[in-house]
Amino acid sequence: MALSSTLRTAARKRRTQAERSDAMRKRLIRATLECIARDGYAGTTVSAIVKRAGVSRGAHVHHYPSKNALIVDAAEYLLRRAYRILGDVLLGIADEDDRLRALMQTVWQEIYDTRMFRAFFELLMASQHDAELAAALRAIMARFQQTADTAIFHYFEPRGAGSEDLRDLFMMTTVLFGGMSVGAQLAQNGSDARRYLAIWTRLMAGQMRARKGVRTPPPRPPDWNRASE
Repeated sequence: MALSSTLRTAARKRRTQAERSDAMRKRLIRATLECIARDGYAGTTVSAIVKRAGVSRGAHVHHYPSKNALIVDAAEYLLRRAYRILGDVLLGIADEDDRLRALMQTVWQEIYDTRMFRAFFELLMASQHDAELAAALRAIMARFQQTADTAIFHYFEPRGAGSEDLRDLFMMTTVLFGGMSVGAQLAQNGSDARRYLAIWTRLMAGQMRARKGVRTPPPRPPDWNRASE
C-alpha cells in the first residue's frame, strides 16, 4: 500500500510538472505573437519575448532552443486555436441552416479581424525572405490543410452536381478574408468588411450547405492531443 501511495504521489508530481511546463510554453507563445503583432517579425527579439512573457531567458532556452523554433510553434498554435474556435461554433448551433453564416462571421471576427492574425500575416510576409521559416510554415500549413479538409466535408456538402469544390471555396475564403484584414488597417470604418462578408456568405450558400444531423466533431490527428493546444 505504501508503495502504491508513493507511485500515485510521484504521478501527481509528474502531471504537475507537465502542467507547469505547458503553462510556460503558452506564456512564451502568446508573448511571441504579441511582440510580432506589435513590432513585426524583424523587430521581435528573444529579449523582447522574454520580457513580455515575464520569464527568465533560461526558461526560454529550456523550452525552445532558438527564436525560430518558438515562432514556428506559435504559428501552429494559432492554426490549432482557429480550428478549435470554429469547431466550437459549428457544434454549438443546433439549426444547420445557420451554420454557414455563423462560420463566416466567426472566421472574420475571431480570426482574421484580430491582432493575432496580423502576427501570422507578418510571419507569412517574412517567410518570403527566410527560407527556413518558409519551409516550416509550408509544413505546418500542409498538415493543417489535411485536417481542415476532413472538417469541411464533415460539416458541409455541395448543393448539387454543378457546385464548386468545397476545398476551393474555403481556400478562396482565406484569400478574401486575408486581404480584407490587411485592408482594414486603412479603412475608415468597418462597413466595407461587413458588406463583403454578407456578399461572400450569400455566394457560399449558393454552392454549399451544412450536413443534417452532425452533432459530433471530426476526428483530429493524434499529435493534436496536447494540453498546449
